[in-house]
Formats: sequence, C-alpha cells, structure tokens
Amino acid sequence: MKFKIVFYLFLFVCIILFFQLINTNKILNHQDRLIQNQNSLQIRLKDSLASLKQTLAVQNFFSLKESDKIALEIDAIKSQLLSYNTKGDLNLLINLLPQNERFLVDNIQFVNGEWILIGFRGDKHWGQAFLTYKKVAKGFEFKVVNTVINNL
Repeated sequence: MKFKIVFYLFLFVCIILFFQLINTNKILNHQDRLIQNQNSLQIRLKDSLASLKQTLAVQNFFSLKESDKIALEIDAIKSQLLSYNTKGDLNLLINLLPQNERFLVDNIQFVNGEWILIGFRGDKHWGQAFLTYKKVAKGFEFKVVNTVINNL
C-alpha cells in the first residue's frame, strides 16, 4: 500500500512537472516574441529618427538664423502676406490664379534673406508660389518667381 501511495505521488509530481515545463516553455517563447517585436520596433524607430534628423538638418540649412532684427522683419513680412487674406486680393500678387476664386495664404516658409515659399488654398485649387522680397519705404515688395497651381 505504501508503495502504491509513493508511486502515485511520484507520478502526480512527474505530471505536474511536465505541465509546468510545457507552460514555462510557452511563456518563454511568448516573452521572446515580445522582445523581438520590441527590438524590431526600436530599430525601425531609430531609422525613422535618423531620417527625420537628416531632413531637419536640410531644413535648418535652408532657414534663417533668427536674430532680433530678422525676427521683426519676418513678423512684418508674414503680417503683410497674411493681409492678402483679409483683403482677398492674392490675385493681385499672383497673376496666374483663377479670377473667380478667392485664395488664402495658409503657409509661409522663409528660405533665406531674399526668398519665401508660400502655400495658398482656394475652393477648387491649391498651390505654392516662390517669391522674392525686398524692403521698400512702405513695407516689403514681393516679386513672384514661379507658381504651381493644382486642383483639389
């Protein structure tokens, strides 16, 4: 009788250990997959970050280093360009725009001390314009170098 009890206890312990081994193996495999997924995500994020840093380096190369004088000038130029929105006469600045549509300036990007890129949008069209500017007595004078107009 003692032998049967010891044998059944031994068998029971072996079965528990067997299930514990299988369960632990499944848990470890699952954790390994999670770690590999995290590592691949981390690698992709590092690549994306490197790409963004490279893009930012290019953007910083083609941007103005702002001093107080340049910052005031940039604010004045932006306000003069945005005044075309309130007046509704962006067509006077950019001649290629359709006459029966009102366009609003929505993006302004300064390239350097003489060039500006603007983005504008209307009801049926949107586009960009490449402008040069120079300071005159009453503000700034803009000259359109090139314009691209697209349909929505």
